[in-house]
Amino acid sequence: MVVVDLRQVAAASGVSLSTASRALSGSGRVSEATRERVRRVAEDLGYRPNALARGLRTNHSRLVGLVVTNLVNASFHVIAEIVHNRLKASGYHLVLCITGGDVDEERAYVESLRVHIVDGVIVVGSDAKAVEQLRHTGIPTVHLARQPRRPAGDCVLGADLEGAREATRYLLGLSHRRIAVVTGPATVTSGYERLAGYRLALDEAGVGYREDLVFAGPLEPDSGVVAVDRLLALPARRRPTAVLVTNHEAVFGLLPALRERKVRIPDELSVLCYEDADLLKWWDPAVTVMDNNAARMGDLAVNILLDRIAGKADTEPARWTEYRVGAQLVVRESCVEAQS
Repeated sequence: MVVVDLRQVAAASGVSLSTASRALSGSGRVSEATRERVRRVAEDLGYRPNALARGLRTNHSRLVGLVVTNLVNASFHVIAEIVHNRLKASGYHLVLCITGGDVDEERAYVESLRVHIVDGVIVVGSDAKAVEQLRHTGIPTVHLARQPRRPAGDCVLGADLEGAREATRYLLGLSHRRIAVVTGPATVTSGYERLAGYRLALDEAGVGYREDLVFAGPLEPDSGVVAVDRLLALPARRRPTAVLVTNHEAVFGLLPALRERKVRIPDELSVLCYEDADLLKWWDPAVTVMDNNAARMGDLAVNILLDRIAGKADTEPARWTEYRVGAQLVVRESCVEAQS
């Protein structure tokens, strides 16, 4: 394919390089007749402007980066779609970066976004060095779902402690006293806050916290499989009658593992998942969830970022704000009263 550059457009139009540039950018310093002639020639030649070069001249690329750990988690999938659609409607293009939870990948993507002069970044990640990179570049940033120690911008988070507390209270209200929890790493905001909410509800109900009912692991389906094997290894009288799974990645491993091991839901084990997904609605039985309202989180993150890009909000670190989006219990068929 032959690439046509601006010099060729200028020559074919009979104008200087600077005039051709002004004509294609819509500058008022060029007559309407010249603008129309240059645009027609550019179209005939198949000229495509260099977005990177334009970004260098205007300091705006119309690109926004979204950095996420994975798309296995249905919440991140929903967020990516919401962010894409909102940005597209506002005249921006989304650059999607999937880190796989690898800190080196996160840092590399942040550097790549800087080089490509993105107008803003929404990031699900908390690596200190990556955050420092963002802070030094001054790129408008919104942290989503995870809060770093020293943020580079506003934070949009779930009401994770309150949501896990309510979810655990629901199971306690069904007379469950041996409630297991499958949780993510303590280094992740949702991981430690959801575990804290679980513990708080147990304390309020006077139910003892048992380390052998806490299954912490990486954000991946295998964590759910390992949790199932560990809980089934417990003596029958100490096994949980209910389990709160605090992330999608783990539940996508836990549900098939329970089925393979012929554990009946909810007769033998009630299951409640934090975060909703289509699979959980379609599973048999349909799984009760604490819906974290991922769509609202993505929508709010875009609103905040676009305001930062437009300069409508104060960019001083002291003005950065933490936003919390509430969760909602959705009762389906996977939880029943504990058997006495």
